[in-house]
Amino acid sequence: MFERLEFRARPAEVEPRLVSLELTIVLPAYNEELCIAQVVGQWCAVAGKAGNGRVIVVDDGSSDRTRQILNTLLAVHPELTVIHQQNAGHGAAIQLGYRIALDMDSEWIFQTDSDGQTSPADFEAFWRHRAETAFQTGVRNSRHDPAIRILLSRWHERIVEFIFGVVVQDPNVPFRLMRGDLVKGYLELIPAGTFAPNVLMSVLASRQGVLTSRPVAHSARSAGQTSVKGWRMVRMGLRSLREYLAFRRVVRRAIL
Repeated sequence: MFERLEFRARPAEVEPRLVSLELTIVLPAYNEELCIAQVVGQWCAVAGKAGNGRVIVVDDGSSDRTRQILNTLLAVHPELTVIHQQNAGHGAAIQLGYRIALDMDSEWIFQTDSDGQTSPADFEAFWRHRAETAFQTGVRNSRHDPAIRILLSRWHERIVEFIFGVVVQDPNVPFRLMRGDLVKGYLELIPAGTFAPNVLMSVLASRQGVLTSRPVAHSARSAGQTSVKGWRMVRMGLRSLREYLAFRRVVRRAIL
């Protein structure tokens, strides 16, 4: 996969880093041409306020104008790095973003989606409490998604509890602030190409006793549409179940 990546950054960012990053924000993106500029601008502002911050957008083979828009944003936002990969799925894009953030020696890694459904306003509370907890995730109590997705999310919680023996609210939530060393250790246990790596990271953090959750706002999509729906949603659910059952053996052997 790596030989097919296209790395885009400002020329200065090709130079080796002498200073560790305090915060890196990872945004996977797929066909978000109608909102990507606004979302990137909002999260670049967050990275700037955090001090030594960076935003990594992993474009997962978008077929609309997302790619072109991202490339033009590099001239506008000095905090931005853009990675283009062939379409490999949301989970693969997240894992790649995490690995690049770690290569940048990021102390903290934050992940959210690029669809505009989460609010940068909620980030401040997470950042303020980072010294108290190493792994924070949001909980979308008032979720603005189709009823079937909300129902599947609730079943998801029960399945995770049954397989792994831990209670994780909203296990795949795209709003999480994690200490870099934890992300590095967890990624070493999670197979490449996993459909929902964030779920497995939340399971590991819960078992380690470092997971904290807090409510976050969730808005309806203002543009675009989800890429996982219909029968594809069912197929992805079955795939995740197989991956969870296989990962249960890894969790039992892991020394956390």
